[in-house]
Amino acid sequence: MDSSLLVSRSGPSWFRAQARRLTRWSLLLLACSAPLSSCGDGAQSRPSGGDADRRGWALDEPGLFGFRRPGRVEDGLGAIGYATGSESAPATTGLLLWDPDRTEDGLTLMCSGDAADAVLVSLEGDVVHRWALPYAELPEAPPLEGPHQLPWRRVQLLEDGALLAIHSGRALVCVDRDSELRWAVMDRVHHDLDVAPDGSILALSRVERIVHQVNPAEPIVDDLIVRYGPDGTFLGATSLWDAFTASPHAALLERLTVRTGDVMHANSLDLLDEREAERLAIPGVAAGQVLVCLRDLDLVVTVDLDAARFTWLTGGPLASRWRAPHDPSVHTDGSLLIFDNRGGVAESSRLLRVDPATGSILWRWSATPPAAFASFFCGTVQQLDGGNLLVAESTQGRALEIDPGSGDVVWEYVSPRVTGTNRALVAALFMAERVPHPDWLPR
Repeated sequence: MDSSLLVSRSGPSWFRAQARRLTRWSLLLLACSAPLSSCGDGAQSRPSGGDADRRGWALDEPGLFGFRRPGRVEDGLGAIGYATGSESAPATTGLLLWDPDRTEDGLTLMCSGDAADAVLVSLEGDVVHRWALPYAELPEAPPLEGPHQLPWRRVQLLEDGALLAIHSGRALVCVDRDSELRWAVMDRVHHDLDVAPDGSILALSRVERIVHQVNPAEPIVDDLIVRYGPDGTFLGATSLWDAFTASPHAALLERLTVRTGDVMHANSLDLLDEREAERLAIPGVAAGQVLVCLRDLDLVVTVDLDAARFTWLTGGPLASRWRAPHDPSVHTDGSLLIFDNRGGVAESSRLLRVDPATGSILWRWSATPPAAFASFFCGTVQQLDGGNLLVAESTQGRALEIDPGSGDVVWEYVSPRVTGTNRALVAALFMAERVPHPDWLPR
């Protein structure tokens, strides 16, 4: 059953804000024809003519439509540029809404586009702990390509209060609960990471190389899943393009119409445990494989690291086609939960639960009007233990907790963090994750 759940916003001030937003995005899109070290979500060329759908896949392959955007590959083949902020800073920030009877307990872990730090925020909206270590203080840190590499793009909390953090395309660092550096790996890690039961770390990285099945003449960006020991020791890497070309799905590459630059753009990974693999119930998918989102191909895939091949992929619901998605995970009912950045009305955002076997939409959440929920890039969604969903609407700097049964927002927090010229923009909220109150943190 498809439940369409809506949240409303209205009033003259809201519509004025939307008009300003449209103007800013028009300017941002124009700017993205320049090198993408300061804006956007990856550089690539636009396909031309023929049977291309102008998004990456041939039109006669139903359900597979990669989102493409103009960009100049020669100005940074491996760039992973993100706007550290893109929307005007709101007049009111902090805790805007809290329904204590319907909100799930815990603290919310957040990191933003303005600084190399992360915070734990209480349900009351107070910062109760902060980690911070500027990039410039890392030993032997290489030069930056742009300001988007200064902040922590993604973090993960460890049991002892230590934190893993990514400087996009530059470094993976581990700091203790007092923000003292434990170790740093200078590698081109980006977007996401996960920790295995044995303490080893999986992360996304990238290189430029020739992949003959994609483009025998020009290098493309090859996203990698890299593995590190708990102390940051490099353990190995798996090429996602090699995993694609070695899989039963390799024939799809014949229909790929964009074959230069950052064609794939992996943006999230999730190491599947026994329960998640059992819930998915997909032949060939097992615990220990990795669920990966390929944003610019509009695909979600599973990767067997030992065999170095894709074991399953989906292009999303045929009737609506998610666009430029982020952060897929396995819902407790076995469906695929995903942040659909641009698949809603007029490229607004929405949340989906999709049947992995059929691609049908089981549940969706969007806003009324649709533009009231929109994140051009990034975005996360987490199913909480009680069933609520915690969402980061990244470009708006907003975290929401949603009751999926009613569609009601039961907790809303707008980041006070700012960035940009004259500190006029709300800092992008790269992630929001609800975590239990840790034993090491006083109440």
